[in-house]
Amino acid sequence: MSNEFDVLVVGGGITGLTVAQQLTARSPRTSVAVLEAGDRTGGIVGSYRREGFTVDTGPHGFVVYGPGGVSDLATELGLADELMAAEPAAQRLFLLRDDHVLEPMPTSVTSFLRSALLSPMGKLRAAAEIVMPRRLAEEPFFHFTARRFGVEVARALAVPAVLGVTGGDSKNLSVDAKFPFIRYLEKEYRSILVGALRTTWQQQRAAGKRILTLPKFEEFGMRLFSFRGQGMQRLVDALEKSVAEHVRLGARVSALDRDGDGWRATLTSGEPVRAAQVVLALPAYAAAALLGPHLPRFAATLTEIPHPDVRVVGIGYREADLARQPDGIGFLTIPTEHTHILGTIHTSTIFPDQAPPGTVLIRTLAGGVQDRGFAELSSVDAVETVHQDLRRVFGVRGRPVFSFDHLWRRAIPEYQVGHRNRIDAGLAEVARLGGVHLAGNTYHGVGINDCVRDARRVADDLVGTPVTVSS
Repeated sequence: MSNEFDVLVVGGGITGLTVAQQLTARSPRTSVAVLEAGDRTGGIVGSYRREGFTVDTGPHGFVVYGPGGVSDLATELGLADELMAAEPAAQRLFLLRDDHVLEPMPTSVTSFLRSALLSPMGKLRAAAEIVMPRRLAEEPFFHFTARRFGVEVARALAVPAVLGVTGGDSKNLSVDAKFPFIRYLEKEYRSILVGALRTTWQQQRAAGKRILTLPKFEEFGMRLFSFRGQGMQRLVDALEKSVAEHVRLGARVSALDRDGDGWRATLTSGEPVRAAQVVLALPAYAAAALLGPHLPRFAATLTEIPHPDVRVVGIGYREADLARQPDGIGFLTIPTEHTHILGTIHTSTIFPDQAPPGTVLIRTLAGGVQDRGFAELSSVDAVETVHQDLRRVFGVRGRPVFSFDHLWRRAIPEYQVGHRNRIDAGLAEVARLGGVHLAGNTYHGVGINDCVRDARRVADDLVGTPVTVSS
C-alpha cells in the first residue's frame, strides 16, 4: 500500500467500510485507503460464534425502512439471498415487573386497555394525548413523553426504552435528535396518536386498500432482519472482502495536518499518509482528538458527548432447565435495585439458527448510566450476575451451557438536548475547513441504518453523483 491517496478513510467500522465500498464501486479510479487502529474491522458491529451459538456484539439485526439502509447495501454486496427475517415473535416486547413478572407491552387499543403496566388513571391520561397542545421547543425524551402521555407512561415506558437500547438517560436524551419522526408527528398533526393513525391510513390508501384499519407494528415496515447462520458479522465480512486491498489494520492515526492542498495523517509509528480528502469515520472523542488543532471549539463539543459503558452478556441454557421459555423479542426493565439487566434479546426465539436445537440463548445489555459499576466487574462476575437475574425471570434450574461477555467502553453516543444544533454548526465549520468529512453514529443517528446512510452521504459528496437506491 502506497502512502498517497485520493481519499483516506480513518476508521474501519461499519461506516468507514461502507464509505470505502461506495467509493470503489462508483469511482474505481479513485485511490482509497482505510486505516483501522484495531485488529479487526466492523467496530461495534460483529458476532461471536462458538459451539453453535451466535451472539451479536452490537446490533442484533436491522429493520427495513426507507431507502439507502442496510437492506440496500446487502443487496449491492450480493447478500440478498442470505437475509433472514425474524420469527413473528419478534413483534412482541415485554417489560419486567417486580423482578420476575414479564408484562407484554401493549400493541393495540385492546391490549392497552387490558395492560397491567398502567393504572386506570394512567391510561386515561395517556388517551388525553389527542388534546394536548403542541410545543415546538426542544426537550428531553422523558419530559416529552410525560407532557404528552403523562408521567406514568414516561416512567413505565420512556425510561426503560432508552436504557434498554442505548444505556442512556431519557431525562437527558433529546427527543428532537433521537426521535425526529415523533416530533414531526407532533408538529404536523399536534397529536402523536392522530399523526400515527393518519400516516398509516395514508400508506394504506396508497397501497389501494378500500377498508382502512388500525395500524399494526408490521405495517410500519419494522420487521427485524439478520443474516442466516452468521448474524451481523456477515455484513462486516462482505464489506471487508469488497475493499480488502484498501484496508490496513493496526494503523492508528495520531495527528492530522495540512499538507499543501491536501492532508497528512501521521500514524503512531511516525509514518505519514497523504490524501486529498480525509473521512473521519470515528467515534466522537476520537475524531475530536484529530480535529482539535484545527477546530478547537467543535472538538470540545464532540468530546463532551456522553458515551455510557455497556456490557453485552450472552448466556445459553438447555430448554429443559427453564421453567418458563422466553417469548417475544425480549424484555426491558424499569430501573430497580434488584436487577442489573437493562434489556434482553431472546436470540433463539427470534433467530432459531443462532442456537443449537434444544437450547435457549438470551443476550442482555447491562451497565449504562444507571449502573456504572457493572462495567468494572470481571467477566466471570458479570456473567454470574446476569445468570442470577435470568434465573428469577425464567425459573432457571441448571447452570449455563454457554456464556459470552463483552464490555464496550464509551459505546453509544447520547444525543442530549441541543445536540442537533451543535452538530449542524460544527459540520458547517468542517465544511469550511475543506477536504475533511465526518461520518458515523455521532451525527445523524446511532443505528446501523443511520451509519450506512451517513456513509452514502459522504460518498455522494466525494463522488459528486448521488447513488440511486431502491425504495
